Amino acid sequence: MGRYVVGVSGASGMILAHRTIAALADLGHQVEFLMSTQAAYTASLEMGKEYGSPTKFLASFSMEQQEKIQLHGFQDVGCAIASGSYLTDGMVIVPCSMTTIAAIAVGLGDNAIRRGADVVLKERRPLVLVPREAPFSTLHLENLHKLSLLGATIVPPIPAWYTQPKSLEDVENFIVGKVLDALGVKHALYPRWNGRHKGHKA
Repeated sequence: MGRYVVGVSGASGMILAHRTIAALADLGHQVEFLMSTQAAYTASLEMGKEYGSPTKFLASFSMEQQEKIQLHGFQDVGCAIASGSYLTDGMVIVPCSMTTIAAIAVGLGDNAIRRGADVVLKERRPLVLVPREAPFSTLHLENLHKLSLLGATIVPPIPAWYTQPKSLEDVENFIVGKVLDALGVKHALYPRWNGRHKGHKA
């Protein structure tokens, strides 16, 4: 099983962070979890006060899932993931704020999430960024372009209608599935496209 860093920054979309962590833990992977102060505040707004701190967010997972999750301090730039000698299989920041995008793009490692991203880039490990903003400004796009050139994979939380989602959970499964795809993690969260559906007319 792998070891993946999941950073949660202060953009909208906290349910995607929760679903990503749960999916990795359910698949048996170790999760190194970091949550910013802004992310905790956003989680309390979007999901309820019972999610409004890193420890509360962690407590929302099942006991079996928690056994796979290691919580790190957001400001602890000396934590394990801050060093390239600590081996991980990749990192995802979900959701990823434009402030975090900008900081990573200029190499600013002033907290553990940004330092963690800097580490996986320098070590040539997978870095997956899930930017939650609309519309993107030119500056946003320039920073995302730069990070893509540096090796990051950009996965905006965009649904797919060809999967014929029946619920919001189906939409979330697709987005989380694309994140896991980018990390190279095998899963069965959404139906794969195998060519034209039966009866399809060109």
